[in-house]
Amino acid sequence: MRRIVSIVAAAAFAGSLAVPALAVTGQAPSWSAEYVAAYQPTFGTQGPPYAGDLKLTVNNGVVKGTYTAFSSRPDPYYGRIINVTGGTSNGHISLRIGGLSLQNGKIAQNGDISGTANWNGKLYTFEAKPRPQEPYAPTRL
Repeated sequence: MRRIVSIVAAAAFAGSLAVPALAVTGQAPSWSAEYVAAYQPTFGTQGPPYAGDLKLTVNNGVVKGTYTAFSSRPDPYYGRIINVTGGTSNGHISLRIGGLSLQNGKIAQNGDISGTANWNGKLYTFEAKPRPQEPYAPTRL
């Protein structure tokens, strides 16, 4: 859990240096966002978390997107683009990322997603932070 917090905290700190990401709760029925996601076993051997880029598009509560792993540990998803499906309702989100299933995740006001996921019958602590948006930088001619 500490390692997930460390990775997600580093991503959040990097986000504080750029323009803040838009909060996804209270948005229009359609929105999209990019996240840094991490998950690791809730019980037992921890090790470094599985991590990756999560890109979500929500249209009237229906979630579609992709997940691309960049874990430092051996990861069955590494190097693959995994389709993501799910739904949102009243500040909650469900996601299906390959074999990982987040059934009752929460979306915070700042856009953070958290919850307990299930993968092959094992519980995982799941967290995703909005990826920082690059500040606008005009180019000189």
